[in-house]
Amino acid sequence: MDAEVITTIFRISFVFIAFLFLVSLCGFYVSIRPPKIISSITPSAYNMQYENVSFKTADGITLRGWHVPSEKKTGKTLILLHGYPADKGDILPALAFLQKNFNLLLFDFRYLGQSDGSYSTAGAKEVEDLLAAIRFLKTRGIAEVGVWGFSMGGAVALMAIEKAPEIRAVVAESSYASLSDMALQFFRVRLINYPIAYLIGLWAKIFLGIDLRDASPAEKIRSSTIPILITHSSADAVIPFSQAKSLQQALVNNPRAEFWFSEEFVHGQLHGDYQSRLQTFFRKNL
Repeated sequence: MDAEVITTIFRISFVFIAFLFLVSLCGFYVSIRPPKIISSITPSAYNMQYENVSFKTADGITLRGWHVPSEKKTGKTLILLHGYPADKGDILPALAFLQKNFNLLLFDFRYLGQSDGSYSTAGAKEVEDLLAAIRFLKTRGIAEVGVWGFSMGGAVALMAIEKAPEIRAVVAESSYASLSDMALQFFRVRLINYPIAYLIGLWAKIFLGIDLRDASPAEKIRSSTIPILITHSSADAVIPFSQAKSLQQALVNNPRAEFWFSEEFVHGQLHGDYQSRLQTFFRKNL
């Protein structure tokens, strides 16, 4: 092999590696600082009385949310967790019906919505946000809660179970099972997606001190025994259905785990008797 061929191969390899570094770094930056979405809707749109609240995480970030008392006088309380990169108002229309029987706490995860924070971690550090919400409720005499979470919010709810005995029941809708696996979804081209995912994980560790492999709901819930409802659709193009199957396998030893799978609804689309299913699950387990 002559020197000219070696030089050409070297140049092509250099350009390819530089491309991988640039794409992964840009993707990492966009993923931790997505455009903010701040919904204009509030609970007053549903004739609900509510209180604007705020509380701090263990790492000093101020989160903002709504505390909505139930139509009934009750201590039963649900924390409702939005997805990425949305905000609390995004999930309110679909879940307002829960206020009939439960007090509700909705808040914006770090960086997103109206909460403070310099970046999002797609669930890795957001577990601390949920723990802060639970501490806030405890100051109001609420010692047990149910948690509903969508997408990233579902993953956060599952990962928090081992750290928060106050959580008595969880519904995780369209949750991922592993954040490191989801990094492979960033660039869906075979051979390229693996180095891109590796580099995104590397940037997360270097810049944020996060190991994406630790953000694994499937691993965190293997020994859980509380009631957990996993709901997902095989038509979900955002969080692959394989992630739900991984969660199902992780819960094989939990006799109180339930699974509600569909074949036709897209990410975030409600299906079937959704309202009655959620009401029944939480009323039975709280």
